[in-house]
Amino acid sequence: MRIQKKTILYAAGILACGNLALQALGFLYRVILSHFAGAEGLGVYRLVNSAYLVLNAGCLSGVTMACSRLSAASEARGERGKIGAILRLAFTVFFTLCTFCAAVILLFGNRIAAGWLGDIRCAKAFPFVLLCLTLTGVENIFKSLFIGLEQMQFTAYSEVGEQLIRILSVGILLYEYQGEDYGTIAMLIFAGMVVSEVFSALFLTRLFQKNIAAGQRAGRLDAETSKQFFFIALPLSASALVGNIISSAGSVLLPQRLMVAGLTYEQALSALGVISGMAMPLLLLPVALVSSVCTALLPAVTAAQAVGNIKRVQALIGRSVSTVGLIALPATAVLIPLAPQLSEFFFGQPLTAGYVALLGAVAIVSYYQMSSGSLLNALGLQHLNVVTAVSAELVQLCLMYRWCARPTLGIYGYLLAMLLTSAGAFLINFCILQRHTGFAVRPLRRFGVPLLCGATLFCWTRIFYSVLQEYLMNDIAALGATVCGAGLLYVVVLRLLGIRLIRYLSRRIEKPQMPNVCMW
Repeated sequence: MRIQKKTILYAAGILACGNLALQALGFLYRVILSHFAGAEGLGVYRLVNSAYLVLNAGCLSGVTMACSRLSAASEARGERGKIGAILRLAFTVFFTLCTFCAAVILLFGNRIAAGWLGDIRCAKAFPFVLLCLTLTGVENIFKSLFIGLEQMQFTAYSEVGEQLIRILSVGILLYEYQGEDYGTIAMLIFAGMVVSEVFSALFLTRLFQKNIAAGQRAGRLDAETSKQFFFIALPLSASALVGNIISSAGSVLLPQRLMVAGLTYEQALSALGVISGMAMPLLLLPVALVSSVCTALLPAVTAAQAVGNIKRVQALIGRSVSTVGLIALPATAVLIPLAPQLSEFFFGQPLTAGYVALLGAVAIVSYYQMSSGSLLNALGLQHLNVVTAVSAELVQLCLMYRWCARPTLGIYGYLLAMLLTSAGAFLINFCILQRHTGFAVRPLRRFGVPLLCGATLFCWTRIFYSVLQEYLMNDIAALGATVCGAGLLYVVVLRLLGIRLIRYLSRRIEKPQMPNVCMW
């Protein structure tokens, strides 16, 4: 039996360090955007970005998942010679799809901007959107391969470097422009993104040539592996494409429905900019840690299934659900009482307590939905994840369309729709996982303990931040002391409950060669 000296903590830690740095840089990036673009400028950028996300989803989501899963399975079976062929197939499929999308955008760009997005100013950014899509595809395919091979550090290096260059390039372009044409602002943002994607694409290409391709013979892809590639890629691409079309339709319809509720177009567009460019990124800060755990577990789950180790699959799924809760709930509980002050400080945008609390609940259920969907994809149950995800997006669009037009709800109707549909999607995914793998549910450990930790930290933060503000007479010092105290309290509560998080994550990620051996 061969054991690779890696642990969940090691793999997730590498990603977490990169993601935390990325999250901090991304937060600085959004502060710069809010300063130069304003809420309405962010609203126009969000409209353009919604079109970009549709193209990205259709061209990349299925391809990258297929590349990651097949490379992980090939590595687990000792068939590393297939990796180069898998990569070539991924690039062939991506560039074919990308060429088709480019033709549609170049031919019908103005119609898409004016008719679908509802703002002709968006058309200015479309050429840079296509360049960004092409370079992002090269980057993400290499990243998915590295993740499948558990070379997490390469993706972390690339993402941090890319974000640094993006902040610099976008900041310089917007600083030099300083105009009020929001279509030009959206174009300049994507132009800066192109510059950063050039770095990532070249950097990851060089890493692949040096660390993976060097010394390996070019293998051929057999018909069965090609069939598996398309079996994974097609439903995921279709799901992501439909889901992002629906989500983009929501972004386009939201300002219109808010106008029905009594807002002007500028106010409605500003509301979209605030929720997408300021408030939601603030409440989603813990996503850096959650996504790290999910990404680290994905190749381990795929490898365990590839060698038939069902008990290991069950253990990994149970651990994933528990860990997401132990990270997401306490971290979000600390952010909710602090978010109004943080938003005012960083963005100059006031947020009400009810607005923030609802956003926090949306963030938590989104983490659970994200992790459960990733597990379904890792197990080859992507077709079920497709149905759940698309159904949730459709229901959310219908609820948003109905509720946001009510003057008594307005933007809160959008938040309620996201909360209910994300929670429903997670519950369905959770039931599917339990039925197909038979992992132990253990509701008290999976959900009760994280909920108790979250409630404790919420009360601590809400009470002691106000007390420390008066005692220290300094908002930043009070914020730092409150967060440090919350961290210590979190560790104490977990120890009282008999949980040591570091030890829990420090067990080996082993790659057994014999099936049906429980390694945990």
